[in-house]
Amino acid sequence: CPSRDITLTPRRRIGVRRAMKRLEEQGDKVTRQALLKDYQYDGIETCAVDGMCATTCPVDINTGDLIKRLRRENHSPFQNKMARYVASHFSLFESAAKHSLNTGFLFNKIFGKNFMKKVTAGTKKIFPAMPLWSNQLMKIETKISGNIVSTENEKVVYFVTCISRMMGGETQDVFLSVCKKAKIDVIIPGNIKGTCCGQIFSSKGYADAFRITANATIDKLWQHSEEGILPVVLDVTSCTQTITSYPNYLTEINKSRYDKMTFVDVIDFAADKVLPRLNISAQKKSIVFHPVCSVYKMNSMNKLRAIGNACAEQAEIPYFAKCCGMAGDRGMLYPELTASATKREAAEVNTKTYDGYYSSSRTCEMALSESVGKNYQSVLKLLDEVSV
Repeated sequence: CPSRDITLTPRRRIGVRRAMKRLEEQGDKVTRQALLKDYQYDGIETCAVDGMCATTCPVDINTGDLIKRLRRENHSPFQNKMARYVASHFSLFESAAKHSLNTGFLFNKIFGKNFMKKVTAGTKKIFPAMPLWSNQLMKIETKISGNIVSTENEKVVYFVTCISRMMGGETQDVFLSVCKKAKIDVIIPGNIKGTCCGQIFSSKGYADAFRITANATIDKLWQHSEEGILPVVLDVTSCTQTITSYPNYLTEINKSRYDKMTFVDVIDFAADKVLPRLNISAQKKSIVFHPVCSVYKMNSMNKLRAIGNACAEQAEIPYFAKCCGMAGDRGMLYPELTASATKREAAEVNTKTYDGYYSSSRTCEMALSESVGKNYQSVLKLLDEVSV
């Protein structure tokens, strides 16, 4: 649990909930209210809802699901209405986010690289909901392009996730580069802007907004996948895992479409499709991975190791590599969570110097880069670096 050293563990979250229930039955409103007030931060806000607790719980209890439910119950009608609006007009949100980031990059260029970090830190003291600027954010230079299909090679649909579109740096470029080397043709939907897997809504407990997003995503990708014939590849592992939770939120027609579609995570794609076709010519000496939570939950660790073994003489996964606490934007809102969650892993990683640091989610890469002091990049970048 990423919050175990800063607020509560899953067991304590459940224990406090039971205590509040007992106080309610005893009629002790004062003590219950005091617990409830502290629980907002200690129990709800600092929970990453990553579900990693279920991977070690002997009875598979996912405390993250409890916290999602509590968040859902705490939302006002106005908040739910706003979430539905954002979900229905996500392209506007994406454009606004890109504009804000570009403005931040401009200010940093004019006033110094730490300007935005200091400004947002100061603003956060007055408005706690203000997300902190991270110097790990990367400006997107490449615009979403059209299809790259010139041969009769194997084809895939590339779902450039909203994280990669807004803050993914060169993720799209390296994806296209390794596919070109592997002779895999790539179809990038021209109308991908405004498409999101919905994790941002699901993790915050906005069920209706998540339903809107899930159905819009399937509507769009159904056509581009040639009605399920072509696999859809995602470049962020947590987004892939989010899509596995779609069925209960889809309309009947989209559920039927979903069942015919194939969604492939970047790690599976790299290990199963790209790696066998690449000419590895510049194997690195030593590298280190940060497996994101979804790697554990989707049982992709062996494939991550296979990528490492092919690309480096020594590929390590730290013993203390667990949830980084970033949870999308959670680490920007509560940076103390990611600092606490990554301190053991960072200390372990920094006992050595590696030739490369890699992961499979841009936000998690940002968290580890901040904590370790090294530049974490996509596994796609690793494949591109070692091949010709």
